[in-house]
Amino acid sequence: MKSHALLFTLVAAACTMAGAALNVIAQTPGNSAKPAVLSAAAASQAAEDAVFIQAALNHFDSALAARDAGQLQAVGIKPTSVKAWQKFFRNNPGATVTDACPVSTLAILGDTATWNCTETATLISQGKPMPYPLAVHFTFIQQNGVWMISDRR
Repeated sequence: MKSHALLFTLVAAACTMAGAALNVIAQTPGNSAKPAVLSAAAASQAAEDAVFIQAALNHFDSALAARDAGQLQAVGIKPTSVKAWQKFFRNNPGATVTDACPVSTLAILGDTATWNCTETATLISQGKPMPYPLAVHFTFIQQNGVWMISDRR
């Protein structure tokens, strides 16, 4: 259910940005309807891309939750990073990792996108969950119509 709410938020934010862009174009002297139509199409594409980028991030989070090396690589995580995740989970068997990514920090430019998030690793220490939040910067690329993570810092 949480992912549906986030999906709705992403689409709503993209539509809001699209509306703002259309208003700016409409208020520019001498503009015809054609630029507004092109901007509406671009905004629609941005909304669609936002949904697929969120899906790539969800796939990453699911792969982490399942501790599935193959799925991590499938979403774009490099083999050296996959090995680091495997070591992390081997050393912290009760750990969980979640990402919180505000829609406002998602930036899409053509076939690349960036997203600033807070990643929280929750470790079990003396029987109690201890959350450790960390600022993470994701970079996504679109290859053959599929959005993948190209970098995570």
